[in-house]
Amino acid sequence: MKKIREKQGTVLKIDGPASMRVLEGAISILGSVIRSREQVVVPRYKSLVVEFVEDSTIELRLGNDAKVEASSETVIPTEWVVAVESMLSQSSKPLSCIVLGDVDSGKTAFCTYLANCALSKGFKVGIIDKDPGQTEISVPTTIGLGIVEKPVHSLESVKTFSARFVGSVSPASVIQRIVVATKELYDEALKRGCDLIIINTSGWINGRGARELKYNVIATIHPNYLVLIQRANEVEHLIKPFEKSDIKVIRVQPSPAVKLKTREERKARRESVYRNYFANAKVRKVSLTSARLMYSLFATGTVLSEEELERYGRELALNLIYGEEGRDSLFLVSREPLGSKLKMEEEVAKKYGKEEVVLTWPGEERGLIVGLLGTDLSYLGLGLIREIDYSKRVVELLTPVEDAIGVIQVGLIKLDEDFREIAKYDRTPL
Repeated sequence: MKKIREKQGTVLKIDGPASMRVLEGAISILGSVIRSREQVVVPRYKSLVVEFVEDSTIELRLGNDAKVEASSETVIPTEWVVAVESMLSQSSKPLSCIVLGDVDSGKTAFCTYLANCALSKGFKVGIIDKDPGQTEISVPTTIGLGIVEKPVHSLESVKTFSARFVGSVSPASVIQRIVVATKELYDEALKRGCDLIIINTSGWINGRGARELKYNVIATIHPNYLVLIQRANEVEHLIKPFEKSDIKVIRVQPSPAVKLKTREERKARRESVYRNYFANAKVRKVSLTSARLMYSLFATGTVLSEEELERYGRELALNLIYGEEGRDSLFLVSREPLGSKLKMEEEVAKKYGKEEVVLTWPGEERGLIVGLLGTDLSYLGLGLIREIDYSKRVVELLTPVEDAIGVIQVGLIKLDEDFREIAKYDRTPL
Protein backbone atom coordinates (compact mmCIF):
# COMPACT_ATOMS: atom_id res chain seq x y z
CA MET A 1 0.00 0.00 0.00
CA LYS A 2 1.29 3.45 -0.86
CA LYS A 3 0.08 7.01 -0.91
CA ILE A 4 0.38 9.05 -4.09
CA ARG A 5 0.06 12.82 -4.21
CA GLU A 6 -0.38 14.36 -7.65
CA LYS A 7 -1.30 17.73 -9.09
CA GLN A 8 -4.40 18.58 -11.09
CA GLY A 9 -4.11 17.32 -14.67
CA THR A 10 -1.92 14.30 -13.87
CA VAL A 11 -2.96 11.07 -15.60
CA LEU A 12 -2.17 7.59 -14.22
CA LYS A 13 -2.83 4.24 -15.85
CA ILE A 14 -3.49 1.41 -13.37
CA ASP A 15 -3.45 -2.24 -14.43
CA GLY A 16 -5.27 -4.56 -12.00
CA PRO A 17 -5.64 -6.28 -9.71
CA ALA A 18 -5.58 -3.15 -7.59
CA SER A 19 -7.69 -1.00 -5.32
CA MET A 20 -7.58 2.75 -4.86
CA ARG A 21 -9.08 5.11 -2.28
CA VAL A 22 -9.21 8.87 -2.54
CA LEU A 23 -7.88 10.43 0.68
CA GLU A 24 -8.37 14.03 -0.40
CA GLY A 25 -9.27 15.89 -3.56
CA ALA A 26 -10.99 14.32 -6.57
CA ILE A 27 -10.16 12.13 -9.54
CA SER A 28 -12.12 11.29 -12.69
CA ILE A 29 -12.52 7.99 -14.56
CA LEU A 30 -14.44 8.17 -17.86
CA GLY A 31 -16.55 11.07 -16.65
CA SER A 32 -17.22 9.58 -13.20
CA VAL A 33 -15.81 11.84 -10.46
CA ILE A 34 -14.58 10.04 -7.34
CA ARG A 35 -14.09 12.14 -4.21
CA SER A 36 -12.64 11.79 -0.74
CA ARG A 37 -13.17 8.42 1.01
CA GLU A 38 -14.56 6.73 -2.09
CA GLN A 39 -12.89 3.53 -3.28
CA VAL A 40 -12.33 1.99 -6.70
CA VAL A 41 -11.40 -1.64 -7.45
CA VAL A 42 -9.49 -2.53 -10.62
CA PRO A 43 -10.03 -6.26 -11.37
CA ARG A 44 -7.38 -8.50 -12.85
CA TYR A 45 -7.22 -8.23 -16.65
CA LYS A 46 -8.63 -4.70 -16.49
CA SER A 47 -7.02 -1.27 -16.51
CA LEU A 48 -8.31 2.16 -15.60
CA VAL A 49 -7.00 5.56 -16.60
CA VAL A 50 -7.30 8.06 -13.78
CA GLU A 51 -7.22 11.83 -14.23
CA PHE A 52 -6.60 14.08 -11.23
CA VAL A 53 -9.20 16.85 -11.53
CA GLU A 54 -7.83 18.50 -8.38
CA ASP A 55 -4.58 18.33 -6.46
CA SER A 56 -5.29 15.02 -4.75
CA THR A 57 -3.92 12.21 -2.60
CA ILE A 58 -4.85 8.58 -3.22
CA GLU A 59 -4.06 5.36 -1.39
CA LEU A 60 -3.15 2.53 -3.76
CA ARG A 61 -2.95 -1.22 -3.16
CA LEU A 62 -1.40 -3.29 -5.95
CA GLY A 63 -1.86 -7.05 -6.31
CA ASN A 64 0.38 -9.50 -8.13
CA ASP A 65 1.19 -8.38 -11.70
CA ALA A 66 -0.53 -5.01 -11.11
CA LYS A 67 1.24 -1.83 -12.10
CA VAL A 68 0.79 1.92 -12.16
CA GLU A 69 2.43 4.35 -14.53
CA ALA A 70 2.12 7.98 -15.54
CA SER A 71 0.49 8.58 -18.90
CA SER A 72 0.72 11.48 -21.29
CA GLU A 73 -2.25 10.23 -23.32
CA THR A 74 -5.55 12.08 -23.44
CA VAL A 75 -8.05 10.13 -21.37
CA ILE A 76 -11.12 11.27 -23.30
CA PRO A 77 -10.38 12.10 -26.96
CA THR A 78 -11.80 15.43 -28.11
CA GLU A 79 -13.82 13.55 -30.75
CA TRP A 80 -15.58 11.64 -27.98
CA VAL A 81 -16.50 14.85 -26.16
CA VAL A 82 -17.91 16.41 -29.34
CA ALA A 83 -19.82 13.24 -30.27
CA VAL A 84 -21.41 12.88 -26.85
CA GLU A 85 -22.37 16.55 -26.63
CA SER A 86 -23.95 16.32 -30.07
CA MET A 87 -26.08 13.30 -29.15
CA LEU A 88 -27.19 14.60 -25.76
CA SER A 89 -28.15 18.00 -27.14
CA GLN A 90 -31.11 16.50 -28.99
CA SER A 91 -34.45 17.40 -27.46
CA SER A 92 -36.34 14.31 -28.59
CA LYS A 93 -36.44 11.32 -26.26
CA PRO A 94 -35.94 8.44 -25.95
CA LEU A 95 -32.61 8.30 -27.78
CA SER A 96 -30.86 5.13 -28.85
CA CYS A 97 -27.27 4.51 -29.89
CA ILE A 98 -25.44 1.44 -31.21
CA VAL A 99 -21.65 1.45 -30.80
CA LEU A 100 -19.57 -0.47 -33.38
CA GLY A 101 -15.85 -1.17 -33.38
CA ASP A 102 -13.11 -3.77 -33.64
CA VAL A 103 -11.77 -5.75 -30.69
CA ASP A 104 -10.05 -3.47 -28.14
CA SER A 105 -11.17 -0.27 -29.85
CA GLY A 106 -12.64 1.23 -26.68
CA LYS A 107 -16.34 0.51 -27.22
CA THR A 108 -16.98 -0.20 -23.55
CA ALA A 109 -15.03 2.88 -22.45
CA PHE A 110 -17.04 5.06 -24.84
CA CYS A 111 -20.33 3.59 -23.59
CA THR A 112 -19.28 4.26 -20.00
CA TYR A 113 -18.33 7.86 -20.77
CA LEU A 114 -21.57 8.45 -22.70
CA ALA A 115 -23.62 6.99 -19.84
CA ASN A 116 -21.91 9.19 -17.22
CA CYS A 117 -22.39 12.33 -19.31
CA ALA A 118 -26.05 11.51 -19.94
CA LEU A 119 -26.62 10.81 -16.25
CA SER A 120 -25.19 14.21 -15.34
CA LYS A 121 -27.79 15.80 -17.65
CA GLY A 122 -30.69 14.00 -15.99
CA PHE A 123 -31.13 11.13 -18.47
CA LYS A 124 -32.28 7.72 -17.31
CA VAL A 125 -29.74 5.49 -19.01
CA GLY A 126 -30.03 1.85 -20.04
CA ILE A 127 -27.11 -0.13 -21.46
CA ILE A 128 -27.40 -3.40 -23.36
CA ASP A 129 -24.14 -5.34 -23.56
CA LYS A 130 -24.60 -7.72 -26.49
CA ASP A 131 -21.14 -9.32 -26.45
CA PRO A 132 -21.79 -12.75 -24.84
CA GLY A 133 -18.06 -13.44 -24.57
CA GLN A 134 -16.93 -10.25 -22.83
CA THR A 135 -20.13 -8.90 -21.33
CA GLU A 136 -19.58 -6.71 -18.30
CA ILE A 137 -23.22 -6.26 -17.32
CA SER A 138 -24.19 -9.92 -16.97
CA VAL A 139 -22.27 -13.21 -17.25
CA PRO A 140 -20.71 -15.02 -20.24
CA THR A 141 -23.17 -16.79 -22.58
CA THR A 142 -25.77 -14.10 -21.85
CA ILE A 143 -26.70 -10.59 -22.97
CA GLY A 144 -27.55 -8.15 -20.20
CA LEU A 145 -29.51 -4.96 -19.66
CA GLY A 146 -28.25 -2.60 -16.98
CA ILE A 147 -29.76 0.64 -15.71
CA VAL A 148 -27.17 3.27 -14.76
CA GLU A 149 -28.35 4.83 -11.51
CA LYS A 150 -25.13 6.63 -10.51
CA PRO A 151 -21.83 7.57 -12.19
CA VAL A 152 -19.71 4.49 -12.88
CA HIS A 153 -16.07 3.95 -13.78
CA SER A 154 -16.78 0.52 -15.26
CA LEU A 155 -19.84 -1.23 -16.67
CA GLU A 156 -19.11 -4.10 -14.27
CA SER A 157 -20.58 -1.94 -11.50
CA VAL A 158 -23.87 -1.42 -13.37
CA LYS A 159 -26.70 -3.45 -11.84
CA THR A 160 -28.16 -6.12 -14.12
CA PHE A 161 -31.91 -5.59 -14.44
CA SER A 162 -32.51 -8.31 -16.98
CA ALA A 163 -30.63 -10.78 -19.18
CA ARG A 164 -31.12 -13.33 -21.93
CA PHE A 165 -29.27 -16.62 -22.35
CA VAL A 166 -27.79 -17.18 -25.82
CA GLY A 167 -25.68 -20.20 -24.91
CA SER A 168 -22.29 -19.34 -26.37
CA VAL A 169 -19.40 -16.91 -25.89
CA SER A 170 -19.01 -16.65 -29.65
CA PRO A 171 -21.71 -14.74 -31.58
CA ALA A 172 -21.07 -16.72 -34.77
CA SER A 173 -23.12 -19.76 -33.76
CA VAL A 174 -26.03 -17.89 -32.14
CA ILE A 175 -26.72 -14.94 -34.45
CA GLN A 176 -30.50 -15.20 -34.40
CA ARG A 177 -30.62 -15.62 -30.64
CA ILE A 178 -28.58 -12.44 -30.17
CA VAL A 179 -30.82 -10.41 -32.48
CA VAL A 180 -33.97 -11.57 -30.66
CA ALA A 181 -32.41 -11.07 -27.21
CA THR A 182 -31.22 -7.56 -28.07
CA LYS A 183 -34.69 -6.53 -29.26
CA GLU A 184 -36.35 -7.99 -26.15
CA LEU A 185 -33.97 -6.13 -23.83
CA TYR A 186 -34.37 -2.92 -25.85
CA ASP A 187 -38.14 -3.12 -25.48
CA GLU A 188 -37.70 -3.75 -21.76
CA ALA A 189 -35.48 -0.67 -21.42
CA LEU A 190 -38.20 1.41 -23.10
CA LYS A 191 -40.81 0.03 -20.70
CA ARG A 192 -38.57 0.97 -17.78
CA GLY A 193 -38.61 4.58 -19.00
CA CYS A 194 -35.02 4.91 -20.21
CA ASP A 195 -34.32 8.23 -21.97
CA LEU A 196 -31.12 6.91 -23.54
CA ILE A 197 -30.49 3.29 -24.54
CA ILE A 198 -26.89 2.42 -25.41
CA ILE A 199 -26.13 -0.88 -27.18
CA ASN A 200 -22.54 -2.06 -26.86
CA THR A 201 -21.61 -4.62 -29.53
CA SER A 202 -18.99 -7.35 -29.88
CA GLY A 203 -15.72 -6.87 -31.74
CA TRP A 204 -16.74 -9.43 -34.38
CA ILE A 205 -16.74 -7.24 -37.50
CA ASN A 206 -15.38 -9.36 -40.38
CA GLY A 207 -17.08 -12.03 -42.45
CA ARG A 208 -20.58 -12.74 -43.67
CA GLY A 209 -21.79 -13.77 -40.24
CA ALA A 210 -20.65 -10.49 -38.68
CA ARG A 211 -22.47 -8.54 -41.38
CA GLU A 212 -25.61 -10.62 -40.86
CA LEU A 213 -25.57 -9.98 -37.11
CA LYS A 214 -24.85 -6.25 -37.26
CA TYR A 215 -27.25 -5.60 -40.16
CA ASN A 216 -30.12 -7.31 -38.37
CA VAL A 217 -29.50 -5.67 -35.00
CA ILE A 218 -29.35 -2.22 -36.60
CA ALA A 219 -32.45 -2.82 -38.74
CA THR A 220 -34.39 -4.28 -35.81
CA ILE A 221 -33.53 -1.54 -33.30
CA HIS A 222 -33.45 1.36 -35.81
CA PRO A 223 -31.33 3.53 -33.49
CA ASN A 224 -31.03 7.31 -33.65
CA TYR A 225 -27.23 7.05 -33.78
CA LEU A 226 -24.53 4.68 -34.96
CA VAL A 227 -21.15 5.41 -33.39
CA LEU A 228 -18.21 3.97 -35.32
CA ILE A 229 -14.98 3.67 -33.33
CA GLN A 230 -12.27 2.95 -35.87
CA ARG A 231 -8.62 3.65 -36.61
CA ALA A 232 -9.18 3.74 -40.38
CA ASN A 233 -12.36 2.41 -42.02
CA GLU A 234 -12.56 -1.08 -40.51
CA VAL A 235 -16.28 -0.96 -39.67
CA GLU A 236 -17.59 1.12 -42.59
CA HIS A 237 -18.87 -2.00 -44.39
CA LEU A 238 -21.26 -2.70 -41.49
CA ILE A 239 -23.28 0.48 -42.06
CA LYS A 240 -23.39 0.63 -45.87
CA PRO A 241 -27.08 -0.40 -46.07
CA PHE A 242 -28.04 2.46 -43.73
CA GLU A 243 -26.12 5.37 -45.27
CA LYS A 244 -29.27 6.77 -46.90
CA SER A 245 -31.49 6.18 -43.88
CA ASP A 246 -32.42 8.63 -41.13
CA ILE A 247 -29.89 7.07 -38.73
CA LYS A 248 -27.13 9.55 -37.88
CA VAL A 249 -23.60 8.15 -38.16
CA ILE A 250 -20.81 9.48 -35.92
CA ARG A 251 -17.19 8.45 -36.51
CA VAL A 252 -14.53 8.70 -33.78
CA GLN A 253 -11.02 7.40 -33.17
CA PRO A 254 -10.26 4.83 -30.45
CA SER A 255 -8.96 6.09 -27.13
CA PRO A 256 -5.15 5.75 -26.87
CA ALA A 257 -5.65 4.63 -23.28
CA VAL A 258 -7.40 1.36 -24.22
CA LYS A 259 -5.67 -1.78 -22.95
CA LEU A 260 -5.17 -4.52 -25.53
CA LYS A 261 -6.16 -7.96 -24.22
CA THR A 262 -4.97 -11.34 -25.46
CA ARG A 263 -7.30 -14.24 -26.22
CA GLU A 264 -5.95 -15.97 -23.10
CA GLU A 265 -6.74 -12.94 -20.93
CA ARG A 266 -10.29 -12.81 -22.28
CA LYS A 267 -10.80 -16.50 -21.55
CA ALA A 268 -9.27 -16.14 -18.06
CA ARG A 269 -11.63 -13.25 -17.28
CA ARG A 270 -14.67 -15.30 -18.34
CA GLU A 271 -13.55 -18.19 -16.14
CA SER A 272 -13.11 -15.84 -13.20
CA VAL A 273 -16.69 -14.63 -13.69
CA TYR A 274 -17.95 -18.25 -13.83
CA ARG A 275 -16.22 -19.03 -10.52
CA ASN A 276 -17.75 -16.03 -8.81
CA TYR A 277 -21.19 -16.77 -10.23
CA PHE A 278 -21.23 -20.43 -9.14
CA ALA A 279 -19.47 -19.82 -5.80
CA ASN A 280 -22.65 -20.45 -3.78
CA ALA A 281 -24.37 -22.82 -6.20
CA LYS A 282 -26.19 -25.93 -5.02
CA VAL A 283 -27.12 -29.20 -6.68
CA ARG A 284 -30.75 -29.52 -7.84
CA LYS A 285 -32.58 -32.33 -9.56
CA VAL A 286 -35.17 -31.23 -12.11
CA SER A 287 -37.71 -33.64 -13.56
CA LEU A 288 -38.63 -33.13 -17.18
CA THR A 289 -42.23 -33.71 -16.22
CA SER A 290 -42.21 -30.27 -14.54
CA ALA A 291 -39.70 -28.51 -16.81
CA ARG A 292 -38.84 -28.68 -20.50
CA LEU A 293 -35.65 -28.49 -22.53
CA MET A 294 -34.92 -25.93 -25.25
CA TYR A 295 -32.25 -26.09 -27.99
CA SER A 296 -32.00 -29.87 -27.50
CA LEU A 297 -33.16 -32.99 -29.34
CA PHE A 298 -33.48 -34.91 -26.07
CA ALA A 299 -37.06 -35.01 -24.78
CA THR A 300 -38.54 -33.78 -28.09
CA GLY A 301 -39.10 -37.10 -29.90
CA THR A 302 -40.92 -40.37 -29.33
CA VAL A 303 -39.09 -42.71 -26.95
CA LEU A 304 -37.86 -45.83 -28.74
CA SER A 305 -39.14 -49.20 -27.56
CA GLU A 306 -36.66 -51.88 -26.49
CA GLU A 307 -37.13 -53.61 -29.85
CA GLU A 308 -36.51 -50.39 -31.83
CA LEU A 309 -33.50 -49.53 -29.68
CA GLU A 310 -32.08 -53.02 -30.22
CA ARG A 311 -32.61 -52.73 -33.98
CA TYR A 312 -30.80 -49.38 -34.20
CA GLY A 313 -28.01 -50.74 -32.02
CA ARG A 314 -27.61 -53.80 -34.22
CA GLU A 315 -27.62 -51.81 -37.46
CA LEU A 316 -25.16 -49.21 -36.15
CA ALA A 317 -23.00 -51.62 -34.12
CA LEU A 318 -23.63 -49.58 -30.96
CA ASN A 319 -24.58 -50.61 -27.43
CA LEU A 320 -27.55 -48.25 -26.99
CA ILE A 321 -29.31 -47.58 -23.68
CA TYR A 322 -31.82 -44.91 -24.75
CA GLY A 323 -33.21 -43.33 -27.88
CA GLU A 324 -35.84 -41.02 -29.34
CA GLU A 325 -37.03 -40.48 -32.88
CA GLY A 326 -38.77 -37.55 -34.55
CA ARG A 327 -39.87 -37.02 -38.14
CA ASP A 328 -36.61 -35.21 -38.90
CA SER A 329 -34.38 -36.30 -36.01
CA LEU A 330 -32.81 -39.18 -34.16
CA PHE A 331 -31.38 -39.03 -30.63
CA LEU A 332 -29.38 -42.03 -29.41
CA VAL A 333 -27.47 -42.66 -26.16
CA SER A 334 -24.59 -45.13 -26.30
CA ARG A 335 -23.37 -46.95 -23.21
CA GLU A 336 -19.75 -46.20 -24.15
CA PRO A 337 -18.09 -42.98 -25.40
CA LEU A 338 -17.83 -42.57 -29.17
CA GLY A 339 -14.50 -41.68 -30.74
CA SER A 340 -15.67 -40.12 -34.01
CA LYS A 341 -18.97 -38.60 -32.90
CA LEU A 342 -19.45 -35.94 -35.60
CA LYS A 343 -18.58 -38.26 -38.47
CA MET A 344 -20.90 -40.95 -37.13
CA GLU A 345 -23.75 -38.46 -36.74
CA GLU A 346 -23.40 -37.43 -40.37
CA GLU A 347 -23.35 -41.06 -41.54
CA VAL A 348 -26.38 -42.00 -39.43
CA ALA A 349 -28.33 -38.97 -40.68
CA LYS A 350 -27.63 -39.98 -44.27
CA LYS A 351 -28.45 -43.65 -43.61
CA TYR A 352 -31.88 -42.93 -42.12
CA GLY A 353 -32.76 -39.75 -44.02
CA LYS A 354 -32.78 -37.53 -40.94
CA GLU A 355 -32.06 -33.80 -40.91
CA GLU A 356 -30.32 -34.01 -37.55
CA VAL A 357 -28.85 -36.81 -35.48
CA VAL A 358 -27.32 -36.58 -32.01
CA LEU A 359 -25.24 -39.42 -30.60
CA THR A 360 -24.17 -39.10 -26.99
CA TRP A 361 -23.29 -41.16 -23.89
CA PRO A 362 -23.66 -40.84 -20.11
CA GLY A 363 -21.14 -38.29 -18.83
CA GLU A 364 -20.71 -36.28 -22.02
CA GLU A 365 -23.29 -33.82 -20.74
CA ARG A 366 -21.39 -33.05 -17.51
CA GLY A 367 -20.38 -29.38 -17.30
CA LEU A 368 -22.64 -28.20 -20.12
CA ILE A 369 -23.86 -24.69 -19.37
CA VAL A 370 -27.60 -24.00 -19.45
CA GLY A 371 -29.92 -21.03 -19.09
CA LEU A 372 -32.81 -21.39 -16.67
CA LEU A 373 -36.23 -19.81 -17.22
CA GLY A 374 -39.22 -19.58 -14.92
CA THR A 375 -42.65 -20.88 -15.82
CA ASP A 376 -43.43 -17.40 -17.20
CA LEU A 377 -40.30 -17.73 -19.43
CA SER A 378 -38.44 -15.02 -17.48
CA TYR A 379 -34.67 -15.47 -17.20
CA LEU A 380 -33.62 -16.81 -13.79
CA GLY A 381 -29.91 -17.53 -14.20
CA LEU A 382 -27.37 -20.13 -15.26
CA GLY A 383 -26.76 -23.74 -14.37
CA LEU A 384 -24.30 -26.52 -15.17
CA ILE A 385 -25.50 -30.01 -16.00
CA ARG A 386 -23.93 -32.57 -13.68
CA GLU A 387 -25.80 -35.66 -14.83
CA ILE A 388 -28.81 -36.81 -16.85
CA ASP A 389 -30.84 -39.90 -16.06
CA TYR A 390 -32.27 -40.49 -19.53
CA SER A 391 -34.72 -43.24 -18.64
CA LYS A 392 -36.15 -41.32 -15.64
CA ARG A 393 -35.85 -38.01 -17.54
CA VAL A 394 -34.22 -36.20 -14.64
CA VAL A 395 -31.51 -33.52 -15.02
CA GLU A 396 -29.12 -32.83 -12.13
CA LEU A 397 -27.93 -29.21 -12.11
CA LEU A 398 -25.41 -27.10 -10.23
CA THR A 399 -26.96 -23.64 -9.94
CA PRO A 400 -27.47 -20.70 -7.58
CA VAL A 401 -31.07 -20.44 -8.84
CA GLU A 402 -33.66 -21.42 -6.22
CA ASP A 403 -36.87 -20.45 -8.08
CA ALA A 404 -39.13 -22.92 -9.83
CA ILE A 405 -37.65 -23.84 -13.21
CA GLY A 406 -39.93 -24.06 -16.23
CA VAL A 407 -37.42 -24.27 -19.09
CA ILE A 408 -33.80 -25.44 -19.33
CA GLN A 409 -32.03 -23.85 -22.32
CA VAL A 410 -29.11 -26.05 -23.37
CA GLY A 411 -25.95 -24.11 -24.22
CA LEU A 412 -22.85 -24.70 -26.32
CA ILE A 413 -20.10 -24.30 -23.71
CA LYS A 414 -18.76 -26.94 -21.33
CA LEU A 415 -16.89 -26.17 -18.11
CA ASP A 416 -14.75 -28.47 -15.97
CA GLU A 417 -14.83 -28.76 -12.18
CA ASP A 418 -12.69 -25.61 -11.87
CA PHE A 419 -15.04 -23.68 -14.21
CA ARG A 420 -12.55 -23.61 -17.05
CA GLU A 421 -13.90 -23.72 -20.61
CA ILE A 422 -13.01 -27.12 -22.01
CA ALA A 423 -15.35 -27.43 -25.00
CA LYS A 424 -17.25 -25.22 -27.42
CA TYR A 425 -19.89 -26.65 -29.74
CA ASP A 426 -21.38 -25.31 -32.96
CA ARG A 427 -24.63 -27.07 -32.08
CA THR A 428 -25.92 -28.67 -28.91
CA PRO A 429 -24.48 -32.09 -28.03
CA LEU A 430 -27.86 -33.11 -26.55
